[in-house]
Amino acid sequence: MEKSWLTDTDCVILDGFFLLQGISPALVDTILADDRCQSAVYEKGQSLHASGQLDNCLVLVLSGRIEVRQQTAERDLILRFLGPGEPFGAATVFAENPAYVTQLLALTKTRVLLFPRALLSELMERDFTAAENYMVFLTGRIQFLNGRIQSLISGSAEQLLRDFLVRESAGGNVVILDSSISDLARQLNISRASLYRAFDALEQGGYIEKTGKKIAILNWDGLQL
Repeated sequence: MEKSWLTDTDCVILDGFFLLQGISPALVDTILADDRCQSAVYEKGQSLHASGQLDNCLVLVLSGRIEVRQQTAERDLILRFLGPGEPFGAATVFAENPAYVTQLLALTKTRVLLFPRALLSELMERDFTAAENYMVFLTGRIQFLNGRIQSLISGSAEQLLRDFLVRESAGGNVVILDSSISDLARQLNISRASLYRAFDALEQGGYIEKTGKKIAILNWDGLQL
């Protein structure tokens, strides 16, 4: 891989990047060497969208940690966290007027790699495998989001508890409940029995460890699914 600033860890991340799977090494090197393929660095607390640098770009996180948050009329919701090797922006790259409904905040110093729309189009024209990779990725995201919507509609106690823990932890590894189990069950609009079963399922799955009102997050990636 040609760019001199790419670290060994960056190269490992790029080897697993969905877009480049099945693409010839020579073409990958050509894309990475293109001046339009640039890295960007964000300091802790900086908004990634503020500069407009990410508009119509597929973005790959190389290092750091990013909080994805959505503001509503009632509250701020923490949707997920992004770390090294995770892409974002795929749904808005080819939008004529990209509208971001989420806010991205760097929780630590963060480096990302930008693949702008024109460069992606050229890659897809040169090797249709890249276009197939893109479609497969977007299809997977649609299926994932449909599953989340169905969970919310059906009122799945486990999914409601997962979402609650993600919000309350705010990127940390521990949640301290400030109410009783009965109060939390009422807050989530589920029965106490359903809430206990949801806690048991998450503990048995290795996602959390509950000790009284203290809940330790053991598997962040799994908890956010």
